Amino acid sequence: MMEQITLHIENLTFEAIIGILECERLSPQKILVEAHITYTYQSEHYLDYVLISEIIRHHLQTKTYKLLESALIDIIDELKAQFNTITCITLCIKKPDILAPLVVGASVTKTF
Repeated sequence: MMEQITLHIENLTFEAIIGILECERLSPQKILVEAHITYTYQSEHYLDYVLISEIIRHHLQTKTYKLLESALIDIIDELKAQFNTITCITLCIKKPDILAPLVVGASVTKTF
């Protein structure tokens, strides 16, 4: 029987260059990522949360995105390409230090 399961990845924290401000382009800043990924689960067909975390980290650390929106769309497209059982993704990227004490970020939800 096929079930819809949602995988939650929270508090994925690392440094990356992302943003349009000059100070954001010069050195990495703390990034906080959360992902909620719904997929069709069938016995041995599960999502590898370690690999998903690595994909997210790799995209944000090897590319220098100017906009959070561009990063969100790029990461979601890559996750769907690698895991065809995904039916819905909500991805959120936050920059907790850029306007301290505020935490700013963006999120997107995409259903397939």
